[in-house]
Amino acid sequence: MDKLIHTALNSLNAARIRQNVSSQNLSNAQVPGFRGDEIGGRFGSIFLESDSTLSTRVFTKRSEPGLFSELQGEIRQTGLQTDVAITGDGYFMIEGKTGQLGMTRRGDLTLGLDSTLRNGADEAVLDTSLTPILMPPFKAMSISENGQIYIQPVGAAEGTRVLVNQIAMTSGQDLELSKDVDGTIRPKGDFVREEFNPDQNVLLKQGYLETSNVKVFDELINNVEIQKQYQLNVKLISLAKELDEAGAALMRLPNN
Repeated sequence: MDKLIHTALNSLNAARIRQNVSSQNLSNAQVPGFRGDEIGGRFGSIFLESDSTLSTRVFTKRSEPGLFSELQGEIRQTGLQTDVAITGDGYFMIEGKTGQLGMTRRGDLTLGLDSTLRNGADEAVLDTSLTPILMPPFKAMSISENGQIYIQPVGAAEGTRVLVNQIAMTSGQDLELSKDVDGTIRPKGDFVREEFNPDQNVLLKQGYLETSNVKVFDELINNVEIQKQYQLNVKLISLAKELDEAGAALMRLPNN
């Protein structure tokens, strides 16, 4: 009975972890460029830990942190000059609110109050020297496939194109990536800013935006499966209790 109950409890805890991941994905299904969280190849790789005093018992200890789906989301045309999408592999280089370097697929750009180029999460978009891009006043903006930013300055003649900067991008090749708690993608281990060089082996499309790669229908089916798993394990615990009570009844001495 001990093994049965703790197997069921472990399965319940694993279902809880899966439910948390699925809920996180569904809540970000409308965020541009969002990369869905995963648990070790979707449903596996949940680590177990044995109890040192009770060898029959194992418990869910943790799941592999930072795993995410690298599938590309849908590329939708918006027609906005401030929207850019990466086609294929690669990431924009950004600076978070705490000043930490990171990578993202989010391309809904805007101007901050300090005239720096930022994305929809208010993260500063970096140039190839890994500093925030400061935009001068402009009437129109165009972004080339390799991330070069051209503007028509305010007051300039129609059709004037002035190169002001270039968006830093990286293909992410040869990097073991994970998603941090703030949702930003970063290489595992020590990430030294001074040692990182954007490779610019990424192609952009202006006027397009990449959606989240979360498949809502799949997540809803996953939630149904999790609920069934939960109910099954609750029944197993109830069955173990009944078997235990039946075994104890057989061991009782007759009253007469």
